[in-house]
Amino acid sequence: MTTLVLIRHGQASFGQANYDRLSELGERQAAITGRYLAAMGERFDAKLSGDMARQRVTGERAREAWEDAPALAIQSGFNEYDADGLFRAYLPQMLQENPELAARQRELFQDRKLFQRVFLKIMDKWLAGEPHEAGDFEPWEAFRQRVTDALAAIHRDYDRDARIAVYTSGGPIAVAVAAALGLDGHRTLDLNWRIHNAAITELSSNRRGWALHGFNNVTHLRLEKDPTLITYR
Repeated sequence: MTTLVLIRHGQASFGQANYDRLSELGERQAAITGRYLAAMGERFDAKLSGDMARQRVTGERAREAWEDAPALAIQSGFNEYDADGLFRAYLPQMLQENPELAARQRELFQDRKLFQRVFLKIMDKWLAGEPHEAGDFEPWEAFRQRVTDALAAIHRDYDRDARIAVYTSGGPIAVAVAAALGLDGHRTLDLNWRIHNAAITELSSNRRGWALHGFNNVTHLRLEKDPTLITYR
C-alpha cells in the first residue's frame, strides 16, 4: 500500500502584508520536523509540495535533515484554498449581519481569536455556496475535488509500497482525512481548524481508497519542551 505522510507548513506570517511566508518560528518548526523524521529512520520515495511559499519552504527546511532526500516536486493540487478571495467575497455581508463584529473590524488581523470567529462564519458561507459580488474564486466543491484529484494521482502514479511526503496546508489535509473517514463538508472544515503547524498526518491507500493511520501529530515539537512551538496559525 502507498503511504502518504502529510505535513502542514510551519507558522506563516499572520497579520503581515504577505501571509505566505514562514515566520521565524515557522522556519524552526519546519527544521525540527525534518530532523525528527530523519532520526526516526523515515525515508521517502518522493517529496511533494503545493506551490505556495509557506509549503515549499517548509519542505525545503525539513529536507535539509537528509543527505540523500529526493528533490521537492511541486503538485499544485495540494495548494490551500483562496482565503483572501473568501474574505473579499463574504466579509462585507458577514459584518453587516454581525454588527458586534463589525465594531471590531480593525482588530481582525491582530486578534487571533476574533479572526477565527469571523473566518468560521465566512467559511460557512463558502460551504453553502452563498452568492457574492467579488468575482470568481474557487468554490468549496471545486477545492475539495482538486485535492481529491491530487490524492488519486498519487494512488495512480506511485508504486504500491511507496512512501511519499507532502508538505501542504490545513485545508488539503482536512480533505484527505475526510476522504478516509467519509466526513461531510462541515466536519471537514472543523478539522481544518484543529491542525497544528508542522503537524504530521499519515494515510495509506488500498483498493478501497485511503485509510487514516495518524492525525495531527506534534510529538516532535513537544519533545523540544518549548510551548511556543505549538501553534495553529
